[in-house]
Amino acid sequence: MKAKWLCPSLLVILLVGCRANHDSLDDYIVQTKKTAQHEVKALTPVLEFVTSDYDAHANRSPFVLPQAALVLNQPQLRADCWQPKRRQKNGALERFPLEKLSLKGVMSRNGSNSALVQTPSGDLVKINAGQYIGLNNGKVVKVTESYMQIDETLPDGLGCWSRRNVKLALN
Repeated sequence: MKAKWLCPSLLVILLVGCRANHDSLDDYIVQTKKTAQHEVKALTPVLEFVTSDYDAHANRSPFVLPQAALVLNQPQLRADCWQPKRRQKNGALERFPLEKLSLKGVMSRNGSNSALVQTPSGDLVKINAGQYIGLNNGKVVKVTESYMQIDETLPDGLGCWSRRNVKLALN
C-alpha cells in the first residue's frame, strides 16, 4: 500500500521543486549588452600585392643567383696568406661533416691503430692515420685507444685558410 502512494508523492515533490525562472529575457539581453566590451582594435591595412609578368627569354631564371651575387660569393685566392694544396676528394668519409660522424671503435695490429667510424647512415668505415675525413680536408693525424685526432683546414670567407685540430672521442 505504501508503494502505491510513494510514487505519486515523489512525483509531486519533484514538480514542486522545479520552479521556472520568470525573469524577463529582454532585461537579461539589455544587461549583457551593457557589460560587453565595445572597443574593437583597428586592423592593419592590407598590403597591396603587385604582380609582374615573367618573360623567360628576357629575364634570368628565378632559381639562379644574379651574376653579381655569384661573383661576390666566390672566394678569391690570395697570395699573401696560406692556401691548402688542391687535391681530389675521393675518401669514403669526405662527404660527411665531422659533426655527423662518430668514432665507434679502435683496432690495433702490429702496433698501429685503425679507427672504426660510423656514418650517418649507420655504416662502419675503417680509417687509418694519414687518410682524409670530413668536408674540410680533415687529415687523420693520430689514432689512439680513446680518440682520433684530425687536422682540418677551414676557409675564412676572405680567401685565406686556417687550421684547427679536432678530436673524435670514442663513444
